[in-house]
Amino acid sequence: MTSFLDISDPTDLDSLRLVIAAAPGADELVPLGLRLLDISPLATDRISEVVGEELRLAGRVSAGAKVIILVDSTTILRDGEDLKAKIADLLVENFSVETYVLGDDAHLLANEASLDLATEAVRSAECVVTIGGGTITDIGKVATNRNGDIPLVVVQTAASVDGFTDNVSVILKNGVKRTVPSRWPNAVLADTVTIAGAPRAMNTAGFGEVLSLYTAPADWYLASLFGLDSTFHETPRDLLLAFAGDVSEWGNGLSDGDSASVEQLTRVLAIRGIGTGVAGTTACLSGVEHVISHMLDMYSGSHHLPIGLHGAQVGVASLIGAAAWQLLFERLGEGAPALDFPTDDELELRVRSAFDWCDPTGEKGAECWAGYSAKLADWRENKPRALAVLQDWKDYEPVFSGSLPTPDTLSSGLRIAGAPSQPAQLGEWVTADVWKWAVLNCLFMRDRFTVVDLLFFYGWWTAEDVDLVIARAASASVAEG
Repeated sequence: MTSFLDISDPTDLDSLRLVIAAAPGADELVPLGLRLLDISPLATDRISEVVGEELRLAGRVSAGAKVIILVDSTTILRDGEDLKAKIADLLVENFSVETYVLGDDAHLLANEASLDLATEAVRSAECVVTIGGGTITDIGKVATNRNGDIPLVVVQTAASVDGFTDNVSVILKNGVKRTVPSRWPNAVLADTVTIAGAPRAMNTAGFGEVLSLYTAPADWYLASLFGLDSTFHETPRDLLLAFAGDVSEWGNGLSDGDSASVEQLTRVLAIRGIGTGVAGTTACLSGVEHVISHMLDMYSGSHHLPIGLHGAQVGVASLIGAAAWQLLFERLGEGAPALDFPTDDELELRVRSAFDWCDPTGEKGAECWAGYSAKLADWRENKPRALAVLQDWKDYEPVFSGSLPTPDTLSSGLRIAGAPSQPAQLGEWVTADVWKWAVLNCLFMRDRFTVVDLLFFYGWWTAEDVDLVIARAASASVAEG
């Protein structure tokens, strides 16, 4: 077996490991720590067997072992039956089981308060089982990691994000989303019956999340060319593309809960998580589209508004990413001016003031400046390398333009899947002003370098330029409508 294309089943983790190990530069990748991935209609029926095996592998006595189930307050049904209660009933036959509910009827946040509560709750566990979506999974990964990597079994109940199968967690730090190292789950059980029965918006959001596969790698490669990201590696990218398939073929049934479409989406999201994990960075799948989504989360959190579905926001923002690349190609084709390097004082004022609009306390602005100033320092240090790449841009542009989809293509995929393709479809509070604020200032919220940073340093990310990019993305959506 020599390539990912030779693997017919992406849950065959041993074969994935063999291909990864045989890839050039494999020693630069993170070993795949996930032991079991089951994506099937009967996945949750194996819960006792899987927990018992994880206990055995950890050198613990299985019979009567203390298992803590970590959940939020959301009711999850499988064919009309309470899934959490069913799993608890299955486990109690062999183990000492306790269920700990995090949060209340409001949206659960992966903030320090929740992380601390979960860490304390699982401290005495011999195995932890999380049941639910991405947030409870991320919390479970952090909590068990803080306690010495207690065996962790993840029961996935929606296909809305790709964080079930990776080794990082998305948390809130001072109200700003940050990705932090955590750990691989030992096992992931993705029950496709439960996932297919999840609210339509959850699964179509997962489709939106998938679209960053087609835009984010360009940002990742650009940063590596400039010497700003040393993690770029072709193997994770090839892994992802090998299993992506034709989204127009399987996206069509997502809004109807078609079992084959939902299973394919779940598999692609699982592979995305694995790809992120072995890459050792989320940059391979997190570019412009993700920082825009994080900006929206920051705004909604500051104003106590409903938190939007991450994948849905990413899907709409992917149109912005594609349009931003189009703008760069066009402007560079017309002839590039000298790069503009504002002073640190000028940029600090710009960054802090950008976030006053959503947080007058200045807390979020300070957190974002901490990340952006680190990126700025790297940019200045690597200025000669960046200039050399831009001097020979004609040699690099075909690599980017040949791999990037147009906004029209992405919009078509979103519509086929029944996913949002316009900002207004993300929620009533996502007004034109909020959307423009998020797009205009997205480069300031973290240390990751994207095409928007380059546009900004060329002086091509003004309010007028952003209006143009937003209009192009909107035009693609309307054209497909």
